[in-house]
Amino acid sequence: MRRKDREVLGDGNIAKIIEQCTTCHVAMVDDANAGMPYMIPLSFGYSLNSGVLELYFHCAHVGKKLDCIRKNPNVAFSMCVENRIEIQEDNYCKSGRFYASVVGQGKAEIVEDVAEKCRGLSLLMERQTAGAPQSAAPHKFEFTPEQAATVTVFKITSTKFTGKAKAEK
Repeated sequence: MRRKDREVLGDGNIAKIIEQCTTCHVAMVDDANAGMPYMIPLSFGYSLNSGVLELYFHCAHVGKKLDCIRKNPNVAFSMCVENRIEIQEDNYCKSGRFYASVVGQGKAEIVEDVAEKCRGLSLLMERQTAGAPQSAAPHKFEFTPEQAATVTVFKITSTKFTGKAKAEK
């Protein structure tokens, strides 16, 4: 990372950024399109323990992203929180937005284990409803194997990710 002054270290601090994000952009290799990148924004759930980030996603049983993952599991991901912009009147080139982001690379895999699939769906639902008005108290979502069978769950496992932020002083 070039801007070490903006680097965010530690699982707890990176989790604080992730908790503010609602969308994760996942980039894959599209071998069916001459190896061109394919990127898609997705809702996600996650777990972060001892430097291992697991991102969970759900989708239909067929589609381009699953085709890409099956052919090449190497992916990249990005998520960010954009805040207020700061205008430098004396030099507009020094203007910028306050932000926090997490980016990384990892391996994607389709989750076959039913218990893990249900756990991934629970994490996804908990992440997507966090802060919603109807969730005054934290809510635990549980999925049955029958419910989980209606979707495909895939996860990205990463140990190569970084956090970065330009915070207001």
